[in-house]
This record gives sequence, C-alpha cells and structure tokens, in this order.
Amino acid sequence: MKKAALALMTLTALGAQATPSTTFWAPSTTAVQPFLVPHITYDTYFWKGTTPGQAGSPVYPITTGLTMGVLPWENLQLEVGFDVLLPSSDPLLFNAKLGVPEDKLFPFQPSFAVGIFGVGTKGTTNTQLGTDFDILYAQVQHTIPSVGGYVSVGGYYGLQDQLLKGSDGSTNRAGFMGGFMSPDININLPWLLKMNVTADLQTGKNVFGAAGGGLYFFFTDKVDLLTGPVYFFDPASQPGGRQWFWTVQLDVDLPLRSSPPAAAAPATPPKAEAAPASSDGKTSTASSK
Repeated sequence: MKKAALALMTLTALGAQATPSTTFWAPSTTAVQPFLVPHITYDTYFWKGTTPGQAGSPVYPITTGLTMGVLPWENLQLEVGFDVLLPSSDPLLFNAKLGVPEDKLFPFQPSFAVGIFGVGTKGTTNTQLGTDFDILYAQVQHTIPSVGGYVSVGGYYGLQDQLLKGSDGSTNRAGFMGGFMSPDININLPWLLKMNVTADLQTGKNVFGAAGGGLYFFFTDKVDLLTGPVYFFDPASQPGGRQWFWTVQLDVDLPLRSSPPAAAAPATPPKAEAAPASSDGKTSTASSK
C-alpha cells in the first residue's frame, strides 16, 4: 500500500497539469484554441520546502505544452495538444477539446464543450500504475451579461479508476468543475495591456481535486502571465504532502496565418466651402434660376 501511494504521488505531477485550454487549474472553460493558432505554455507549480530533486520536495515537473485549433469552421471548433512534463520517466500526455461557441445556434445560447485530458503513453496494469488518466469532461459557459467575463460549470469522469484514488485508498473518479473569469481590467500601459481576475474548482479527493485563483497579466493580446495559489483537497496525495502550491504560467499564442486586413473606412466627402459674407456681415446664398 505504501509503495502504491508513493507511485501515485509521483503520478500527481504528471496528471494534474496535462490539460487543454484552462481557466486556472482545471479545463473549466469552453474556450477552444483558434484554427492554426498554436498556444505554447510553460507552467511551474512549487512551494517552500525540501530542495527539488530530494524526497518530499513540494514541486511539480515543469510543464511545456502546445495546443492548436485544427478546424476552420466558426460554429464547430476543435483543439488538440500535448504536454511534456520533465523531469519524469513518461513525460508525454495528450488532450483534445471539441466546442460550439456562444450564440451560434440560437439567441442567448451558452457555449459548450466536451473533451479529454491526461491521455498518457504508459498503460496501467494490476501491478503497475501508468499515466493513462484518460479523463473525460463537459462544460457549459456563458458571458456575464452587460459586463463581460464568464461563468462555466460542468463535470469530469476518469476512465482509469486506479489513478483516481485518494490517499485513503477510496476511488474518486468523477466530480464537478466550475470556472470564473472577470471582465477585462484595461490598463493600457506600454508594457501591460490588461488584467483579469480568475478562479476555478475541480472537486474530488484525488490528485486533481483542487481550487485556485489568481491574476492574468496580458502584456499583449498574445502573451500573458498567470499566477496565484492552488489549494488541494487531498494534500497527502501531492508532492511533499503539501496543501498549497503556487503557480506561475507563461502563455504565448503564435498565429500561423496573417490576420485578415481591416475593412477600409469609407472616404469622407469633401467639406463645402463657406460662402463669402456680404457687406452687411450676413452669409450670401447662391441662387439658381
């Protein structure tokens, strides 16, 4: 039992970050990466404690990932991606998400999406834990009326129950996911475009169960930094047995196509010249006969 628990703690570092487009901690959003726009992420999770590389160190492997939209349609979108988590022995995990944007089918229609994440390359057997978390999820989301931002609700279900156990041995393969994003806080400085406040939640006494929140700093519309704390519901299943971690995540979009040119503004008609004033100071009016 102790050996299995230690193996599960090692796998935590792999599964907990291998996600498609996310709000903060979990894929609690219907957002789908646009067509032919690769999204590169560099994520770190850490806390004060034992030096990295030693037993009980409260740190995850660094996650480097790429996700890109692969469908050219406006009403149905699909992203696929992968994450590489190093150092680890089986670092590669895949993800995918299919979604319909808001207001595409009928007025006030929420956006919705279904997806899978944590698809590892090492299978789980009766004697050995793998990286095949294979977690299915679905989300429904809507913009907050009048102000912007969004609220998203949904849930998840893990196909590999051996990897979704709590530190007490109980199986927790399903739960709720919800997310919140604030309206844009426009800054408009030369180095900082805007900020957003964000938070999300993924329930369950397993390696994924957590809540977190923080701030997005958008330096441009394609480069942002996300940072804030993560609170785990089952700290004994986390590296170092810690309840809290801090995350810093760098995100960069790299469009492979040029943006369509903006429509030219209509030509402004020339202004009429002012009529000359008459000797009495009144403006004369030309008459045609």
